[in-house]
Amino acid sequence: MKKAVCLIIVIMMLFSFAMIAPITASSEMALPDHASPLKYDANNVQSGAGHSKVMKKPVKPTPPMPDPTIGKWALIIGIADYKGGANDLWHPDEDAAEMYSELVDQQGYPAGNVKMLTNRAATASAILAAIDWLMANEKAGDEVVFFYSGHGFRAEDSVGWDGDSESDGYDEGIVSYDLYGLPDGMLKEKFAAIESTKFALLFGSCHSGGMFDDNDDLQQTGRIIASACKADQFGWDYSALGNTLWGYYFVDQGLLNNNAASIESAHEYAYPLVVAIQPDSQPQLYDGYDGEFVL
Repeated sequence: MKKAVCLIIVIMMLFSFAMIAPITASSEMALPDHASPLKYDANNVQSGAGHSKVMKKPVKPTPPMPDPTIGKWALIIGIADYKGGANDLWHPDEDAAEMYSELVDQQGYPAGNVKMLTNRAATASAILAAIDWLMANEKAGDEVVFFYSGHGFRAEDSVGWDGDSESDGYDEGIVSYDLYGLPDGMLKEKFAAIESTKFALLFGSCHSGGMFDDNDDLQQTGRIIASACKADQFGWDYSALGNTLWGYYFVDQGLLNNNAASIESAHEYAYPLVVAIQPDSQPQLYDGYDGEFVL
């Protein structure tokens, strides 16, 4: 295990990396070929969901139909290719593809019960519509997963991203393909009507621990929330891994490669490996589910 971690660290020294975070004007300047420190200025991210693009779906002859008799539903989002190109990452879409494989190929989720939005398909309006689809289909007793990998942002409460006031004075959120910010308060409102009491929310983005750093964020009984880092930290995307750092250990090596049998054990598996490479990027877990959350 130590040799494997050391080998990864050596590889990381040979390949530069990118932060999963919002962008500043300065980061739009020319960058070295293998370095993309992408920090968002949340004040310049658009608010709302007024624009949309045609959804790019996986290449399939006929989209599979949902199967409501099997109570497993998921929305998976991964954005590496952002509008305009200046904010692009390497592997969040790979995180999403592997989460899809974990659920559909290994855990018996019907393909029609899983909606996956990647890159240009993941506009703000498409994400919100997909959440509505998820809410319309899930019911009490079902197993539900929301997964996001991509840019995250953080902004002071005074900017007014949502109506709640957080104890640390900051709102956190995710960023759509078309560069709209979807704050935690908005997601809280969208998920308020969920009936399932087995609901996993998984965030591979900067500041993602902020989704549950206050008493009245996304956490509720029956929910488990995993994040790539704390509210005041960055998540990281490495060109050499084929995934984001958290996505590699939590999704790829943890769940997909069967080194973890539950969300809790995937977090326990990923945490020391992520921190060994990035000590200032500490995955977080909120567990309001009674027992192990086995997918």
